[in-house]
Amino acid sequence: MPLITSEQATEAALKQEGIIPDVLDSFHPKTILMVSYGSNNEVALGNTLSVEDTQQAPQVSFQAESPSDQYTLIMTDPDAPSRKDPKMREYRHWVVANISGTSDFQPANVAQGSVVTSYMGPAPPAGSGPHRYIFLLYKQTPSTNISALTTPLGSHRQGFKAKHFSSQAHLELVGANYFFAENP
Repeated sequence: MPLITSEQATEAALKQEGIIPDVLDSFHPKTILMVSYGSNNEVALGNTLSVEDTQQAPQVSFQAESPSDQYTLIMTDPDAPSRKDPKMREYRHWVVANISGTSDFQPANVAQGSVVTSYMGPAPPAGSGPHRYIFLLYKQTPSTNISALTTPLGSHRQGFKAKHFSSQAHLELVGANYFFAENP
């Protein structure tokens, strides 16, 4: 029986739920992206969390290649207003750039990053079914377009495209995680 790595499990989960290709192209994760909304509310590749428990910005942890690296974190919902009718795909919930890397899985100091879009907790319309809330961690490279990361994205959060944004900013996707939430 072949050994499955955490990177392979992440990629398989993203494909199984259609995140690849709805939001991302196929990629090979380089770090585990750990996201926590407090005790017993860990984001775990497709688990379900309540809307109420996810209204405050979560704690984010990952292992950087080097503590001097800088990262950008995006939280997006590709199921707006519903997965069956995603005409507002994607809804931008959070974008933070210039997050310092950590050498272990201690919480990253996201609060000291540059907030491009302030955190907005999940608010799926009642009866729209489960929404996928996706966290994407990008490494800022030597060719990263810093002005793309510091330019306000505007007040309209719908219609955001993480793939397009990361391409324009020259970011390298290194980790992803997601959860489901819904309002019955």
